[in-house]
Amino acid sequence: MNTCDADEEPSRTRKKLKLSCSSPPSGLSLLPDEIVLSCLARVSKSDHASLSLVSKWHRSVVASPELYDFRSLLGFTENRIYLCLRIPPDPNPRWFTLSPKTLNLRLVPVRSYFYQPPEASCMVAHGCGIYIMGGKIDGRATSNVLFLDCRSHTWSTLPSMGMARYSAVAGVVDGRIYVFGGCEGRESGKWGEVFDPKQQTWDALPMPPPRCDFPLVCESIVIEEQKVVVMNGLGICLSYIPSESKWKKGYRDISGIKRCWHVIDNVVYCSLSGGQILWCEPSELEWNEKMEWREVMGLESLRDTLAASKMVNYGGGLEIWCAEISLEIRKKTCEIIGNIVWSEAVMTLDPPPHQHHCKILSALPLNL
Repeated sequence: MNTCDADEEPSRTRKKLKLSCSSPPSGLSLLPDEIVLSCLARVSKSDHASLSLVSKWHRSVVASPELYDFRSLLGFTENRIYLCLRIPPDPNPRWFTLSPKTLNLRLVPVRSYFYQPPEASCMVAHGCGIYIMGGKIDGRATSNVLFLDCRSHTWSTLPSMGMARYSAVAGVVDGRIYVFGGCEGRESGKWGEVFDPKQQTWDALPMPPPRCDFPLVCESIVIEEQKVVVMNGLGICLSYIPSESKWKKGYRDISGIKRCWHVIDNVVYCSLSGGQILWCEPSELEWNEKMEWREVMGLESLRDTLAASKMVNYGGGLEIWCAEISLEIRKKTCEIIGNIVWSEAVMTLDPPPHQHHCKILSALPLNL
């Protein structure tokens, strides 16, 4: 298996580099493993592609799990964004990565997988990679699970879920991956399942309250690394607390579609189709009474870019646009102010044929 555990403790002594190369040893390869790893751990991951071209030996080191462990141990990991796109006429998903700290803010292609379901998969980042669960293949739901190791950009298959699912949602609590919805779960008793990456096993979760196991689920977030909050297709928020194996029914949203839920510094953010970014306190999602989302102020200039689509058409060309926003919380006025750090196109595509539209399937942050 190529999976990794986020809680795995790197060791300076117990791991040895197992590298094969037909070229005679020279330069760095003559040094002890610890010194090699300590030196290369300081090289930005954005330069690893160039470093891999030096020799087969360099390429092996750059792709090794030991280098990832050393980067984590020494505190040289970097934040990166992994983007999954479907670009017509190719039906297969394609993967790219973006490093916000590089001077050239462009999407860089990474190795994709021909057998990845073309639509409706549930994806979550955990540890050193991305888990792709379920989806549709030839119009039918699948229980397949794939893993993209983002250290080496290699793929592997994992044990299948107990239920075939599409358009499910997921969250990670205490190193385990919780998946909800995307199936008719009442009859099977498997509306939710949990995957243990260490044991490589799936287990069914307790069923949610009656009439809450709606097949369609819209969003999910993890609160304080202790519970998963899910919104089903009826707009009902459900909280699952793994430590207690219990569900709690909360707020029901009937005020319109809110997408792209995220938690940043214990504040929940989402976006509207009109381009506004909203926020609320996590505790409000668990209320049974009416709550009110508030708008992040100062981002009016981004509304046209965010509205309805994550892609913008400029002069016949299609561009994928990305922005970095810093957030300022003003407790006295109960406001959050957004400041645009940068905003620009990170990829330009030829006009899609026959009016087909490219689609962003997922955007996931990783620290590598």
